[in-house]
Amino acid sequence: MTELWWLSVEELARAVRSGELAPADVAGTFVERAREVDAALSCFVRVDAPSADVAPPAGPLHGVPYAYKDVFARDGRRPTVGVPDLQLPLRAPSADVLDLLDGAGAVAIGALNLDPIAYAATGLNADVGDARNPWNPERITGGSSSGAAAAVAAGAIPFAVGTDAGGSIRIPAAFCGVTGLKPTYGAVSARGAVPLTFSQDTVGVLARSARDVALVTAVAAETELSLEIDLGNLRVGVDRSFVEQRASANVARALDDAVAVLAGLGATVVEVQLDRLNRFDVAATVTTWAEALAVHERTLAANPDVYPPVVRGRLELALAAHGADHVNALRLRGRALRELLGGPFAVADVLVAPTTARAAPPIASVAADATNVSLEQLRLNRPFNFTGVPSVSLPMGFDGDGLPLGFQLAGRPWSEATVLATAAAYQAATDWDLRRPPLFR
Repeated sequence: MTELWWLSVEELARAVRSGELAPADVAGTFVERAREVDAALSCFVRVDAPSADVAPPAGPLHGVPYAYKDVFARDGRRPTVGVPDLQLPLRAPSADVLDLLDGAGAVAIGALNLDPIAYAATGLNADVGDARNPWNPERITGGSSSGAAAAVAAGAIPFAVGTDAGGSIRIPAAFCGVTGLKPTYGAVSARGAVPLTFSQDTVGVLARSARDVALVTAVAAETELSLEIDLGNLRVGVDRSFVEQRASANVARALDDAVAVLAGLGATVVEVQLDRLNRFDVAATVTTWAEALAVHERTLAANPDVYPPVVRGRLELALAAHGADHVNALRLRGRALRELLGGPFAVADVLVAPTTARAAPPIASVAADATNVSLEQLRLNRPFNFTGVPSVSLPMGFDGDGLPLGFQLAGRPWSEATVLATAAAYQAATDWDLRRPPLFR
């Protein structure tokens, strides 16, 4: 029989509802697994053992354990945001998304590691411990939802809740070989989450498959998501020159193979131009500077030493930006979305792009150049945050060192069902999402 921790969200919920598994036994098994995984990967900030008499509601996630990035308030508990001594005001005693998941029967078993204040994409955190990649613990996880991706990939939890301001769900999903969705901006409530950037932060779900992501997202977004799709009527847009310029040869080859799978399933592949994404990335950078500073300026002025030096340096750099720069960047958002809808999305229903430029690099090499490593990955993701469109990252193979590679499927605003249905169809035709890290099988 498959070990409990490799069952899907759907399978676990069904087994609990039928009485085949008891909620307390499931929670206890995952708490033990989470502690074992955390000892090797530093993916949790805290593991919580639910009460032995836990009786979750009989909803669609009945008895399914999960964990959440430690930016969410829960039951009045202040999140660390990756910096244990940081004291930011709570905007709500409990995050809306966690309340919805709990109401659907899910059982929270802990809070997950992240880059300090969620302002990087490496997973390195000197205060909490560097999150480590389940496929090779000497490699980074990516971030900032680092612990979320590592914990899901290693079977510590069936799904996790993260946030994504510029790739923070998708980058670690790609590096760790799982599926991660950044929904349309505003699709899932961010109330009760400490923000990085008010106008780009998006709450999303990481799981091993698109089917599981869809099931949890439907609860989190309070909507219905059908995964039925006629791929014969789907147009997939790809810009091969864009890929060749911005991704390694391994990633480019794997992406070609992924596009070929979609074509084999009946989708029509069309050429698009994605070079305009570069301009969106610059505006997204300015927006993030200004809004991250707005969140942290008072605390930074009162107690600068609380912040790690690299984070403090990035926030202080933002002081050089003028308020007009922020306003001008925001003015571009409408035009950027219009260009995206009138350009690539005029001829394609979904866009295909690399999630990361390469597989996860070694921790030792990243520690000396963390900012540039973050920027390299953010450039491929941040434009979709700036325009607010949904994008899912899913596994598409491995490099020569056995490390996962991921690609994105992006869609028009509010097209989560199309994006996830396409991802699910791809995963039904491949087995990349079924692979398990050798150290945690």
